[in-house]
Amino acid sequence: MGLNMAKTLITKPNYNLLKSTLLAASVAVLGLMSGCGEEGSSSSSPASIPAKISGKVSNKNGPVGEGKLEVQDTSGKIVTTTHFTNGQYTVTVPAGTPYPIVIAAFPPIDAQLNDPVKAVVTSPIADTMDVSAVTTDIVDGAIALGGLNEQNITKASGVAINMRQKEGVSAGAGGSGGGPGNSGGGAGAGGHGGHNMDAMRKSQAESEPEKK
Repeated sequence: MGLNMAKTLITKPNYNLLKSTLLAASVAVLGLMSGCGEEGSSSSSPASIPAKISGKVSNKNGPVGEGKLEVQDTSGKIVTTTHFTNGQYTVTVPAGTPYPIVIAAFPPIDAQLNDPVKAVVTSPIADTMDVSAVTTDIVDGAIALGGLNEQNITKASGVAINMRQKEGVSAGAGGSGGGPGNSGGGAGAGGHGGHNMDAMRKSQAESEPEKK
């Protein structure tokens, strides 16, 4: 690929999209693991008080301006609903809700891309979680692996990041300033990465095909 073509493909919008996507994955891992206890644990204790969570909503086309948002508990029961605007949401999860919870955002029916996007939160102490295409991949991947527990979420996160990185390279979007371990945000109060980041890197390496 010639230098001029590379400059053409590495546009600012593409770079920013890849950067925000990979950052979302890193933030997701930090936030998702904020309630980790024993390895493989699928839930944490219900909150004794209501928990407020805020974040941005986006899909593969970029920010989602408005739509419906709902929160589901571990059994799939809808515990609360609200609407989001300007690509951002704030929702209050009722006290006593068992975790993990899934936050699902639904764009308007007439939107160009109206598939719902999802994110999982495993602890009531997490106060920030963006909902995006990559967090949707993490939720779906963890469920496919057997359920929303720490081990499955970590592995699904590694696969999602690896997939997005490859898509970014093939699209000529250049590198990323986000990536594993480079997140400046995350779960808010009580969030932590630590050993989970090592596990994520390991699962990402295992997801790549062996080189012959």
